[in-house]
Amino acid sequence: MIKVLHKALNVLEFVSRHKEGQSLSAIAAAIGEKPTTTSNIVQVLARRSYLERVEGKWKLGIKAYMLTGSSADYDRSVCLCAEPLLRDLADETQASAVLSVWRGQERYVLFRVADGSPVTVNGEYPESKSIYGTATGILLLAAQEEAVIVGHISEHGVPGNPTPTAEQIATFRARLDLCRQQGYYYREKEGIFEAAAPVRDASGGVRTAVGIFLPLFRVSDRASLIASLLRTTEALEKTLHGRELL
Repeated sequence: MIKVLHKALNVLEFVSRHKEGQSLSAIAAAIGEKPTTTSNIVQVLARRSYLERVEGKWKLGIKAYMLTGSSADYDRSVCLCAEPLLRDLADETQASAVLSVWRGQERYVLFRVADGSPVTVNGEYPESKSIYGTATGILLLAAQEEAVIVGHISEHGVPGNPTPTAEQIATFRARLDLCRQQGYYYREKEGIFEAAAPVRDASGGVRTAVGIFLPLFRVSDRASLIASLLRTTEALEKTLHGRELL
């Protein structure tokens, strides 16, 4: 038991030194353990959100950052960069705007501008709405690896149906594919127009998204709203990349 604990700590220490992420084989070589044993350790750490898999590589997860408080520092830095951009987006579109991140297979809200008032949200816990409950949730899910998407559908079904048929799953998967291809997602639901766009990191991965939502009766030009959203995410990407926050 003590040996396994040491190995788990070795994994965390090794991964923490490589922000770009590391493959399972690299982790196994670094800690001097067999790939199968390393995989078991990594999977346990991932289930506890101390590690997460991004673009095929393992990186520190939200729980690892929470141990040192550095996640809060990171979140504050991102919010400071995003606040003026989301304010402008909300003013331009007359919509509410939100900044969301994907951590530990959940959607977390970092920042929101509603009715012209900015609110920094505690990003430690996921918002009460499910991933399917928001446009940013669906967009962030679409950007994840195949295994994550399959696992989420297996556990939660598809929007509006926890026990979908094969045809309903295929229809939803096609929607996720389209979302990735066009680089944004929008929907009209219960009198609300929602749209979301990704903020890509330096390697092209997506763990952050910006969304807008407003009453459908106030929407006159959907293309203009989406164009404003995409300009905002492009500007935020440049800012965060310039400060090496993504």
